[in-house]
Amino acid sequence: MMGFRIVFTILAFLWSATAAAQCRLCGPRDVPDTERSSLPLSIDIETALDVGRAAGTGSGGSITIDERSGARRLQGLSDLGGFAMKGSVRISGEPFRRVRIFLPPNVRLMAPDGSSAQAVNLRTDLPPDPALDATGTLVFSFGGQLVVGENAAGEFRGRIPITVDYQ
Repeated sequence: MMGFRIVFTILAFLWSATAAAQCRLCGPRDVPDTERSSLPLSIDIETALDVGRAAGTGSGGSITIDERSGARRLQGLSDLGGFAMKGSVRISGEPFRRVRIFLPPNVRLMAPDGSSAQAVNLRTDLPPDPALDATGTLVFSFGGQLVVGENAAGEFRGRIPITVDYQ
């Protein structure tokens, strides 16, 4: 049995679009939401996504982390333990503003020896139309599936770019 440790280390990128600053006292009071000045969005990764440890027989497999519960499911791999967890993100900005959050469809992860794996089916626990709360904060969790091919081995790491923008 071929053993390997599979780890997601997530570094998120932030892209935020904010309207040009305007004097609210200097123009018409009926300025649309998209044109009013906004606090810039900021993003903090509170918990990195980690799939724990597993071993395979050389035929590949996958590990899925549920974005809501954090439950881990292995397919074609043997569980070697470790501490698996869903990722969590905190976004800060202008209170009550709706935001758009995008995760890529897949991300390539690499091990130090050059082996690779794919993070696919990345999902969040966000409602369909997320908004920042009264304090200007939104916290959400994310999960996904790590797919490893034949003879892949190593500690896989990668970056999942998370894009956040005001609606």
